[in-house]
Amino acid sequence: MSIKKKIDDNMILQTSDGETLNAYYSSPDGEKGGMDENKKAEKLGLSPYEIAETIYYFCKHLALPGIAGVLLSLTLLFGIVENSLFVILSYLLIFLAGILLLSVGREFLRGLRYKIKEDVIYLPGPYVFKRQAEDYEPRINKITDVKYRIGFVGDIMKMNKFDLTFHPDIRNFFKDTHLIIGNLEGIISESCPILKQAHPKKILTKLESLLSGDTKWLLCLSNNHSEDFSSDQFNKSLHTIQNCSNFDVFGRDDVTFVRNQNEDITITCATQWSNQKTWDYTFKYNNTSINNNNNNIINNFFPFPLIQNKNFNILYPHWGFENEKYVRTRFQKDAKGLLKGKQLDLKGLQKIYKKRGIFAHPDHKWDLIFAHHPHVLQPIMKVPDNIKIKGRKAIPYNKLAVFSAGNFTSGANIIRKKKHISGIIMKCEIGPLEGYNDKLAIGKMEWRRTKNSKTRVGKEPTKRVCIDNEKYRTYNKPILVNGLILFIVFLGLHLFNLFF
Repeated sequence: MSIKKKIDDNMILQTSDGETLNAYYSSPDGEKGGMDENKKAEKLGLSPYEIAETIYYFCKHLALPGIAGVLLSLTLLFGIVENSLFVILSYLLIFLAGILLLSVGREFLRGLRYKIKEDVIYLPGPYVFKRQAEDYEPRINKITDVKYRIGFVGDIMKMNKFDLTFHPDIRNFFKDTHLIIGNLEGIISESCPILKQAHPKKILTKLESLLSGDTKWLLCLSNNHSEDFSSDQFNKSLHTIQNCSNFDVFGRDDVTFVRNQNEDITITCATQWSNQKTWDYTFKYNNTSINNNNNNIINNFFPFPLIQNKNFNILYPHWGFENEKYVRTRFQKDAKGLLKGKQLDLKGLQKIYKKRGIFAHPDHKWDLIFAHHPHVLQPIMKVPDNIKIKGRKAIPYNKLAVFSAGNFTSGANIIRKKKHISGIIMKCEIGPLEGYNDKLAIGKMEWRRTKNSKTRVGKEPTKRVCIDNEKYRTYNKPILVNGLILFIVFLGLHLFNLFF
C-alpha cells in the first residue's frame, strides 16, 4: 500500500464517539440528529444581528458604489438654478451625501484603527492603499515530515442565474490535498427562493470537479442561513451531501466535531449567527462555562477533551460582521485567546457586552482558525505560542488565523458585484514539530486570492473561479476621493455665490 493511500485512510472522518460519519448518519440516531418533529423556520428577520448592529449594518450598505457621486452631482445641478425648491433639495442631498461619504470614510478610519501590525501574512484594503507583492508560500514552522495536507475555502454562495466553472489553476492548487473544507451557505434544494440561500444539487458535481485522487470535501452547514428552511429540509440536504461518495458533512448540533481515524486531527465548526429566532439544529458559537477547580466542562455541548495539545485542532467558525475588511478588536482578542489558550480578561461593561464567544482553556488550545461569514477578505496573521515541557526550555512555534476567507463562489451580479466575488483559498502542510515530534504543527502554508469572473460558456452566463492576480485592490477608495472633490467644489460654488 502506498504512503499516500495510508494517509488518506487515516483521514477517514469520525464523530466524537469514534463512529464514521457514513455509519452515524445512516443510524436511527443520526437520521434526524435527535429532532423527532419537523421544525419550521420562522419569518426571516431583517438581519442576524442585535438592534444596534442591524442599524449599522444597513447604514453601511447605503454606501454602494456610485451613490455618493450621483447625489453630489445632482446637488451641483440643483445649486445652479435659483429656485427655492431646488435650493432645499440641494441642501437635503448634500446632507445625505455627507452621511454616505462619512460611511465610506468611516470604513477607512476603522481599518486604520483595527490594523493588525504584527505577524501579518496578508492585509487587505482598507488597511493599505499600495501593497507590495505578498508571500504566497510562507513557512509557519519547521516540521520533520508532512503527515497531512488540508485545503480550505470560504463561503460557497448560490450562483443565481449563473453556471459555475473553475479555472484549472484552482484544481491544481488543491491536487495534493487529502481534504478540502468549505462552508456551504444554506442548503441543497431543487427550489431556490430568491431571498434565501439554496443550491441546486449540481453544486456538488461542480465542487467534485476540483478533486484529484482520493481527496474529499468536508462541507460545513453551520451558518446563519442553514435554519432558513425547516429541519426536514436541512436534514434532507445533509443526507444528500453525505450520500455523495466524495463528500462528508458536519455542522448539525450533534456533529460539530469531527476527527480523523488516527485521532490526531480535530475539526470543529460553530456559528455566531442565525437568521431565525429558533436556533435548534446548528451549533451555537457560545460561551463555555468551565469549572476551574477540576477543569471539568459544565457545558457538555462543547467537548473540550477532544482538543488535545499534541493533536492538531482546527476551528472553522462562522463569525464576524458582513462586508467589513477590518477585524474588530474583540475578534482579534478572541483569536489570540483561542490559539494561545488564554481566557480574556474582561472588565466592567465588557462582561455584559460579551454575550457570545468560545472561551479559551489553557489545556485545550487551537492551532488554526479559518473563519467565514463577512463575504469579503480579511487579514491572515501568525500567532506565536509555545509548548511548555517540564524540565525543558519552552519550545516556540506559530499558529495561524484567517479572519475571513470571503466568498469562494458567488452569483452576485448587481449589488456588491465587486465586493462579494473575492475569496481566499489555502492549504497547509501539517506534521511533527521540529524539536518536539509529539506535537503536530503547520509547516508551509500556501494561499491565494480568488475571484469570480463573468463569462459565457456557449449561451450560458457563467461565473469562473480563478486566481486573482491583481496587485492592488482597495474597495471604495475612488468613491471617497471623487466624493470629497465634488463636496469641495459644491462648497466653493456656494461661497462664491455668497460673497460675490
